[in-house]
Amino acid sequence: MRQRSETIGSLGRSPARQSKSPENAPPPLAGPPNGNDPPPPERSVLARWIHGALFENTGLKFLSLVLAVTVFLLINTDKDREITVRVGVKYEVPADKVLTSEQLEEVKVTLKGPWRRLRQFDERELGRIELDLRSSPTGDLEITHDMISNLPPGLEVLSISPRSVRVAFDRRVEKIVEVAASVGGRPQHGYVVAELKASPPTIKVRGGERMLAALIAIKTADVSLESRTDSFEQLAELVVPDGVNIDPTQRITVQVRIVEELVTKKMPSLPVAIRGDGADAGKWQIMPAQVEITLTGAVLAVEKAKETLQPLIRLSASDTKARDADIVVDGLPPGVGVRISPERVRVTPIK
Repeated sequence: MRQRSETIGSLGRSPARQSKSPENAPPPLAGPPNGNDPPPPERSVLARWIHGALFENTGLKFLSLVLAVTVFLLINTDKDREITVRVGVKYEVPADKVLTSEQLEEVKVTLKGPWRRLRQFDERELGRIELDLRSSPTGDLEITHDMISNLPPGLEVLSISPRSVRVAFDRRVEKIVEVAASVGGRPQHGYVVAELKASPPTIKVRGGERMLAALIAIKTADVSLESRTDSFEQLAELVVPDGVNIDPTQRITVQVRIVEELVTKKMPSLPVAIRGDGADAGKWQIMPAQVEITLTGAVLAVEKAKETLQPLIRLSASDTKARDADIVVDGLPPGVGVRISPERVRVTPIK
């Protein structure tokens, strides 16, 4: 009889043999990604790093950005730049000479330096260029960089324009010249300037010998006569030519005398009228019937007389015969002179 195998267990069958997987067996292939699966570890770390770099410690990051931009601007905007400014010029001239060449009021100076210093620089900080001509000969005098004073630290002079000035002298002399009173405008109609003079009439001037040799008089500034009818006096400034000096305390008075304008007017072909008690002009003939009248006097009075005067002869009722009669002028204002031509006319009764 066949014996049972020793492998049979208590259940009547031996356990199944289990196979061992090899130690170095490759992992199972991954299936397609599933939406519910967690992200790979590499992607999760990268996302956390980006989030931290952008949103963690925001205040410190913003401050660092501002400081970096500021440093960048300071470094890149503080480069050397150039500007051009104007600097005044002062002359020192020998006491016995006069500078006859053209004088510069200012020169252009080009400066170089950091932009921050140039932005804060004020050209008024620079001192005036002093040109000492007391020992300089006639000719060109160079303007050098060391003549620029009060230059702020960090700035340098690149150029000066013009680079030199022309120097020419003349001997200083004194001279007495006339003062010529000058006026402007016109007095009121009917009035004229009868006399115009300056007080004092002369003045002492100083200047170059050649210039004063051609100077005869110095004019005053214009004194207005507009609409004036009366005489007056007025202080006036002197118009002094360039290169001529006067005493600055000197005062000039302009005296103006205004009078009525006198004129002479002829009035030709004026008809002669007949006046008189009981005289009938229609019964008399006048030869010549017209005369010429010449008026002399103030403009306004003569103009008024032209509108009112009338040449005439006087007859009475007792006049019956032809005779020569004197011409008289009626309506003549006081102060107006008159001349009649002819002075007598022939009157004849008409039969």
